[in-house]
Amino acid sequence: MSHAIQKERRQFVRYRPKGGTIAVNNHVLGPVINISMGGLSFRYLEGGSTDSPSDSLGIFLGSDDILIDHIATKMISDQLIAQGSVFLKTSTRQRSIQFLNLSEKQRKNLTEFINNKTQGTY
Repeated sequence: MSHAIQKERRQFVRYRPKGGTIAVNNHVLGPVINISMGGLSFRYLEGGSTDSPSDSLGIFLGSDDILIDHIATKMISDQLIAQGSVFLKTSTRQRSIQFLNLSEKQRKNLTEFINNKTQGTY
C-alpha cells in the first residue's frame, strides 16, 4: 500500500506573529494567527452582522507602533472555529486572506515585519 506525499500548496512560508498583532478593517478586527508574504489568517468575533470584512485591511502591532495599512486582499476561506453563546449570538471565525498587488512600500514593510516581529514558522 503506497501513500502519496501531499505537496505543500503554499508559495510562501507562514510565520507566527508576535503576540498582539491584529488584523484590522472596516468591519472586524482580531488576532493574526499566521502571516506570510502572500497573506495571513486571523480570528474574529462574528456578532450576527451581515457585513463581511472588506477587501482591504491593515496589520497593527501596537506595542511596536507598527501599522501596515490599505492592503488589498482576497478572501481564501472563512471557517467557524467556535459557536458562541445563544445569549450573545457571537461565534469565533478564522479568515484566511491573500494579499493582492502589494506596493513596494507595503512589500518592504511586510518583509521587515516578518523578519523582525515573528516567532518562527507556523
